[in-house]
Amino acid sequence: DVLWKTLLVNQFHDILPGSSITLVYEDAERDYAKIQEEGGKLCAAALDILGDGGAEKPVNTTSFERHEVAEKADGSLVFVDVPAYGIGQIGKTEDGVTVEEGEDQVVLENFQLRAVLSSDGSLVSLVEKDGEREALSGVGNQFLIYDDHPTAWDAWEIDPFALETAKECPPADSCAVVTCSPLRAEVEFSRKIGKESRLVQKVRLDAGARRLEFHTEVDWHESDKMLKVAFPVNARSLNATYEMQFGHVERPTHYNNSYDLAKFEVPGHKWADLSEYGFGVSLLTDCKYGYHTFGDSMHITLLRAPKAPDPNADMGQHSFAYAIYPHQGSWQEAGLVAEGYSFNAPLRWTASLSEPVSYFSVEDPNLVLDTVKKAEDSDDLLLRLYEAHGARGMAELKSVLPFESAVCCNILEEEGEELQVVDGTVFVPYRPHQIISILLK
Repeated sequence: DVLWKTLLVNQFHDILPGSSITLVYEDAERDYAKIQEEGGKLCAAALDILGDGGAEKPVNTTSFERHEVAEKADGSLVFVDVPAYGIGQIGKTEDGVTVEEGEDQVVLENFQLRAVLSSDGSLVSLVEKDGEREALSGVGNQFLIYDDHPTAWDAWEIDPFALETAKECPPADSCAVVTCSPLRAEVEFSRKIGKESRLVQKVRLDAGARRLEFHTEVDWHESDKMLKVAFPVNARSLNATYEMQFGHVERPTHYNNSYDLAKFEVPGHKWADLSEYGFGVSLLTDCKYGYHTFGDSMHITLLRAPKAPDPNADMGQHSFAYAIYPHQGSWQEAGLVAEGYSFNAPLRWTASLSEPVSYFSVEDPNLVLDTVKKAEDSDDLLLRLYEAHGARGMAELKSVLPFESAVCCNILEEEGEELQVVDGTVFVPYRPHQIISILLK
């Protein structure tokens, strides 16, 4: 409880976006280090309780079952099958990753994707193989640096005229295949960014993966500059979609009037998507929340360098990851919400004799079980869900834990109507974009 409240203090509106002063960030850094250390101990203790001394098994803390490459504590790679909110097992996959090195390019390929990387660090081609569809309309993974001089409020604002100052960063000066196994392939690029900064990036493709990942380290030492990465994609729409907490929002991809222009830089959480009928391309991020999409070109804002109110803002080392995810159908049909969760929530591990078990699951792709926690004032379990796609229906919520009844409640956990329960299954009616809280008694 103390760690959670400390975290919330540091979600204050000037701390969070980077518009406070040096002393504040020194405090925040100290607080976050404590949260990470003490929270890590709590997590390790919980995983010890969950385990029973058996073999190392993967633990999934999301409401989506997962089949993916995972990294064990010793650094070895395995393919795992893990149910929603449960303990899984090490599995097998017929898929594998191949690497083909040419004179000035590297090709990474699995059953789902074929990615062609130039030795300069750009993504030349990305083919979604199920539909044999090229995802790019131009060269992707382009790093662009902008002059960033807002007319007022240096750290708070980005002005649209900054977009007119874009310059391409120099090409990579090194390219090397650093991982080459049936489960994972990685190509590492190093390049100069701006005048004083350097970027090292590993482009990763895993067996069974439908996304291409970019794991990035930057040593950032610019002044009044902004860094973005661009992906021109092979899809067109009047609107792009951006994830937000417990939902999503659409923003225009054109500047037809002053209202559209005012949305040139927009917020998003785990993903942004540009889809046309039958096909789309999504960008996923693990900690970057600014985007802009104009026409068919999608951009993620990676770094800024304001000098007021903190002259040292953002200087130094940064570590972040983003990914590109081409898909058939709409983003709802493609399971983009689940893809975003898996990209942001790595699997954990426990020593367990257990067969695969799912403690909580929802038998409906529209409804996400986001939170499981103890109720504030009782021994009930609180489950918080949200409708992610704009649909309505009746979902089945299942749990292997024994409970007597299920009751709807509000955000203050005040009880409302009782829900129908049959053989450990709770029947949950839902409406578009509804947030639902349920107490299991």
